[in-house]
Amino acid sequence: MSPSNQPPLNPSADDAKGANGRYRFQAATPAVAIPDSPEQLIAMQEKKPERQEKRAEPTSPKVSQVLEQIETLNTNAYEDQQIALTLVRHLEQFHDNVVEEMQADSEAKHTQIVSWAIDADRLMRCRMLLESVDLD
Repeated sequence: MSPSNQPPLNPSADDAKGANGRYRFQAATPAVAIPDSPEQLIAMQEKKPERQEKRAEPTSPKVSQVLEQIETLNTNAYEDQQIALTLVRHLEQFHDNVVEEMQADSEAKHTQIVSWAIDADRLMRCRMLLESVDLD
């Protein structure tokens, strides 16, 4: 046991609350209180700010032209599927190429390679799901 005039070796949680400078990391008071009832929880959730979505890029003239052309064509479901597959394959191949280039670049950041590879994988799964849609 430590003498009574020295601080304890294992202070309790109550002792840690005092800002006496002994601890390197101090727990901050939570910004949001813990609800006491389901009603309070619901009220807190309703006040929750909405998640920021990626900002929409303006549509380029090329994209507008292609979309207008697609709208005017009288295509069936199979043809629509082929168009969608072609676009997804194109985007997937672009991501695969970027990953390969970044892997060859010794100065490329690992986190960027991972991000591009994850997106390439997502596109591959989208393509596989789209290919699996049975239109018969």
